[in-house]
Amino acid sequence: MKKVKLQLNQLLHNHKLSVTQLHFKTGIRRATLSELANGKRQRIQLEHLSKIADALDINDMNELLRIVDDKEEE
Repeated sequence: MKKVKLQLNQLLHNHKLSVTQLHFKTGIRRATLSELANGKRQRIQLEHLSKIADALDINDMNELLRIVDDKEEE
């Protein structure tokens, strides 16, 4: 089975940002961002994706999301 994965941890690393710094840029709660970064959130609001994309200057959602096999280890 396929899963959609948010690549927030990798993006934060690439942009040399912390969850707290992204919180200040987006206004999204730190706890929410932490859950998103750690893959512990089942639902993602489109508004959050838009804010994250804007804050990280992402123009292609493929940078933010990817589809993986359920068995794939990260």
